[in-house]
Amino acid sequence: EEHNFAVNGLGFLTKRDTDLFEKHPLEMVIDADPHIALIALGANDYPQLPENEDKLRQTMIEDMSRLRDSLPDAQVLVVEPYWPFREEPPRIRRVFDLHAECAAETGLPFLLGQYGVFAADPTPFFYPEPDQIHPNDLGHARLAEVMTGVLEPYVAKVSAAA
Repeated sequence: EEHNFAVNGLGFLTKRDTDLFEKHPLEMVIDADPHIALIALGANDYPQLPENEDKLRQTMIEDMSRLRDSLPDAQVLVVEPYWPFREEPPRIRRVFDLHAECAAETGLPFLLGQYGVFAADPTPFFYPEPDQIHPNDLGHARLAEVMTGVLEPYVAKVSAAA
């Protein structure tokens, strides 16, 4: 069973304390008690850098640690977030680098996102919506297909432990 708690515009700092949620997004993930939890948000926080980098780092570590500690039997994985453009502004690259740094600091596995699984130019795989930012259903299906292969070792580990 899959649960997707993503909301357009959500980040570690952005849209966290709004009326969009009945409860905090972390609580929803913890309550779902998943076998595997992916942390892949944060791209929406790039406009807050460099001014709020320390706050972003602190929140990332707190969230990653909380999921790790609250889901001791789950595989909690940090995934480099989705970015819809070929060019990466320095601030978005810094957000991605923070994912890797905070994953290492919290002892969680870090997986390269779209550039790691789609090679140098992922844009043909995303079949963008008219906004040219988000993948449409076909793009999400393609992303899921490729990420399923990337996640297979973690799924096998969870299956073996069950």
